[in-house]
Amino acid sequence: MPHNAGFFLPFETRSNPDAGRAGERHLAWVVDHGLVRGAEALRRYRGWLLTDLAAWAFPDALGPDLDLVTDAVCLGFPLADQFDLLSGRQPERVAWLCTELAAIPYRAPGARPMLDRPVTRAYADVWERAAAGMSPAWRERAAGNLTRFFRSFVAEAQYRHLGVRLGEEAYLALRRQAAGTAPCFDLIERAGHAEVPAGVYWSREVQTLTRCAGDVVLLCDDLHAVRSEETRGAPHNLVLIRERDAGCSRAEATAQVSALAAARAELFLAVSERLPELYARWRLDARGVAGAERYVEGLRCWMAAVRRWGAASGRYAGPAAPDPDPAAVPARDPDPDPAPAVPVRSAAVANSL
Repeated sequence: MPHNAGFFLPFETRSNPDAGRAGERHLAWVVDHGLVRGAEALRRYRGWLLTDLAAWAFPDALGPDLDLVTDAVCLGFPLADQFDLLSGRQPERVAWLCTELAAIPYRAPGARPMLDRPVTRAYADVWERAAAGMSPAWRERAAGNLTRFFRSFVAEAQYRHLGVRLGEEAYLALRRQAAGTAPCFDLIERAGHAEVPAGVYWSREVQTLTRCAGDVVLLCDDLHAVRSEETRGAPHNLVLIRERDAGCSRAEATAQVSALAAARAELFLAVSERLPELYARWRLDARGVAGAERYVEGLRCWMAAVRRWGAASGRYAGPAAPDPDPAAVPARDPDPDPAPAVPVRSAAVANSL
């Protein structure tokens, strides 16, 4: 079972009235895109409760907006698991695919991916819907965040291939990109149809709020995933790093990481309480205030959602998937849509790479 992150977050999840419909529609979407194949795989994927995570993280999104964020949020998890299995053995394949994924936001709308794979088609679909109606500034920022997200998988693959064990500082620097929080947080503005003014978004205060929320998300994930990652032999988890480098017990390392997450949440609260006076200093109009408030509320929702989801999801339960056969996935696969060859963490998702 997943490890329950044993600390209090002063944020509550809110239900989304459109969650059931959006969840069923997403399951059909991943099947249609060839990302999940077969009834058993779909059952296990459903057990990850990823659609619940999206609904809790975006409780006010409805209809096509909720459909978009559900597809975007859920898509990153099976992708990360595929990279986990490939990275130590085939880092060149990870770099090959990430280069194509990172190029998607910079192509003309409707352009077919040069590397035509289920996952690239899915990301192209998500990006086209996400960028629709957003400002050039938002699209540039969101594209950059996606590029850094994909690039982090290349760095992880190199580290694993070389057997590098990261220390805490280097791990957190990489994890802040690999966790994918920045692309998810960009969707707060897209789902709410309210962008944060550029000067406000890049202010020290809002960047602090964004960093705190991102750290809470990744630290919660590390706490929930520690047992499954230890079973898989994955060394990049802050609990395991603290346990190894500080020579402390699992309970002590867990308490330290929990305290770190709680401290980030406390800083988030302290900074957010100052926002009303900052709005006046920044001379925001009603639209600007609404955009900033919606964004900060979205960060709160994300922290609460991950805390609740990680304790309930089947993603971290059960035995790890077996290692992939290196010969099963060639460095260059001429078939654009092969049969599944590489199991993921819970054998839930087909090889779409």
